This record gives sequence, structure tokens and C-alpha cells, in this order.
Amino acid sequence: MELQLFGINHKTTRLSQRELFIINDSNQEDFKNFILTAFQSSIESFFALSTCNRTEVYLYAEPLIAKQVMDQTAEFLGCSSVVEKDFYILEGVDAIEHMCSVASGLDSQVLGEHEILGQFKKSIQSFVELDVLDSTLKRITDEIISITKAVRTQTKIGHNPLSISGLSYKIVKELFEDPLKQQVTIVGAGQNAFNVIENFYNNGITNISALNRSRKTIEISQSLSLKTISLNQLNLFIQRTDILVASISTSLPIIGKGLIEQSLRARKNKPMLLIDLGVPRNIEDQVRELENAYLFTIEDMEFVSQDNLEERNEEAIKGLKLIKEKIKLFEPQILEWKDRNKAYKLLSEFCFEMDEEDIKSILKSDEPFLKLKCIIDKSDDRLKYLSNLGSHEILSMIKEINRA
Repeated sequence: MELQLFGINHKTTRLSQRELFIINDSNQEDFKNFILTAFQSSIESFFALSTCNRTEVYLYAEPLIAKQVMDQTAEFLGCSSVVEKDFYILEGVDAIEHMCSVASGLDSQVLGEHEILGQFKKSIQSFVELDVLDSTLKRITDEIISITKAVRTQTKIGHNPLSISGLSYKIVKELFEDPLKQQVTIVGAGQNAFNVIENFYNNGITNISALNRSRKTIEISQSLSLKTISLNQLNLFIQRTDILVASISTSLPIIGKGLIEQSLRARKNKPMLLIDLGVPRNIEDQVRELENAYLFTIEDMEFVSQDNLEERNEEAIKGLKLIKEKIKLFEPQILEWKDRNKAYKLLSEFCFEMDEEDIKSILKSDEPFLKLKCIIDKSDDRLKYLSNLGSHEILSMIKEINRA
């Protein structure tokens, strides 16, 4: 078994293609069932990350299986012909280095953005709860998070951090002479929506309403708590909205050109800013054709994030160097986990082949490996993988296997 990953991101694929390859709350359970059915014992542990910039799948699995999983996952999501040429595959140390770069914001469209670490940790937790992320891969992710925190604290990549919510506010400042007087409508109640509301409020924008499919209370601070309004009322709210930020899970845009056109007429063509943070997109791209409607998507954020870019590039180089140094120290631990994992699986096989009395006799023995050799055929090649284990390790593993 070894670490592998595959995916697409903002460097390889346009937004219009990335939004076809998504693994999020809406399909995680189906994705889990697909992997378990299609690959069974070939994959020990896995999880997936979907953000504005990327969708990646991380596997601890049989060597060289990533390409097969990638192809079948694209078929499962119905987008093989669209994104097939855009995938990348990484293995072993290269995969770990990439995951560290992703989690620390060094591989983001907005270089150094800090919200990605929370998204990375949330994806890990989601797949832990789905009971498909444990053992060696969980240990690796724990170490990746530790390395990421070192990058954020030991370089200046985390100083004056950029974020999608911060860039959204920057757009608002550039388009409106007095942002504090504008009426803001947020569509969605997830983490992106929360971050935007918090950022706007901290910068003095208080005329904020939030719409969502279900009723939800968004607790920003002791002084701000928003109760979401039904999405059915969007038509009414949008007519008095100066700034619309959309970040809701949807397979198709919920805000069309016709709706915005109608709203602009009702507003007597007073300009409207629309920021679409959804992947897949929440707002039809044809809205750009309308005079007095200014639409920004995730793909446009790159052109808004040029502040201090040279300094951030320098800190990114330092961050990548630090990642490489940390991984060198981490490599022996990975090999140790890999060996222990293989030994555990072999002992599980032996326990399945032996009867209860044989197992009891091994557990009572001072030399469990020698006792095992007496019971199992000495010519069995599998025994060599256990020869370096101490007696305590063998006994501990067998006890754990029997409890399971």
C-alpha cells in the first residue's frame, strides 16, 4: 500500500470544467459507496477535497491504482470526456509535498490564502465520519497539518493573509464609493458565506441579509446573528440588493440572466455587483452581458489578488523549502507505518487460518514469532515480513486483531 492522489485544479482546468468534477456534501456518501464497491480491498483508506480551486482524491492503496480509480471516478461523475486530459497523478513523497502545498495555500489560485486549511481539515473529518479514513492515511494527514502550521508560522506567507472573503470585500471597495451604505444579500449559509459576512461586518458593512434553502442562524459574533430567509424570496430581495454574494451548493445556476435583467429594471438600472463563489457556479455567466451588472467569479479572483504578490512569491519559495525539509524528517516514519501496516495484515491472515487453540498458544508464548513458525509452514514467504517485529509488537497486534 502507498499514498497516491489524483485531481484537477485551477492550473489544469477552467472553472467551466472544474464544476463538473465535484465531490462534496451532496455526493460524498455516494462516492464512498462507489469506491468501496468498485475497489474493495485494493484501497485501504481515502478521502476527497473539493474547493473553489480544485477537486482531489487521496488514496492509501495498492501501488499504481490511481489511474484506474481516476478513470472510474470521472465516469461515476459523468465527466470523463471533459476533464480526462486535465488530471494529474502523484505518488509517495511527491503526493505528500503536494498535499502540504495545498493545505498551506501555496498551491492556491490566491497565493497564501488561509481558508484552505480549514477546508482541508473539514474534508478529513467528513471522511473519518464516513468510516473510510483511518490508519496510515490518517497519520499522514495529521503530519501534513503539522507541517502546514509550521509553514504558516515560520514564513510570512500568513502575514496579512488573503482570502476569498477578503478579495470579495476588495472588489466591493473598488466598485462602490461608500460600501457602508450598500445593501448586501448573501445566498447560502456555509463556510464561505459565513466568512464573507464576517469580513464585511468587520469592515463596517451592516446592511446584510442572508437567504438559504433551509432556515439557519448564522452566529458571527455577540453583536451579529443573522437568521436566514427562505430562498423562495430571492426575487423580492434581489431588487433592493446592491451587492449579491452567492455561495450555495447547486448543480445548476439558480440566478439567471432574466432575473437580473428584471431586477435592474425595477432598480431603474442602478448598478449591481454580483460575486459568485460557487463551484459549480450559482450565477449564469450571461449576466456579464447586462449593462450595470458586474459579475465576478472565482476565476476572476486571480486578477484581484495582485497586492504584495512579489513578497508572497518569495515567502512561497521559503515555504516549499521548509516543506521539503520537514518531509525528509518524516519519511522514515512513513516507512515504519507502512511496514507495521503490512505486518498487521499478514498477522490478520494468519489468525484467520489458525484455530483458536493455536492463537491462545501464541499469546502465552515468550517467543511468539517462533511459535507462529511452528504452527505455520516455515517455508511460507509471508513470515519474513514479521521477522523484524519484537515479541511485544506481535502479541499486541494479535490481541488487537482478536478484539476486532
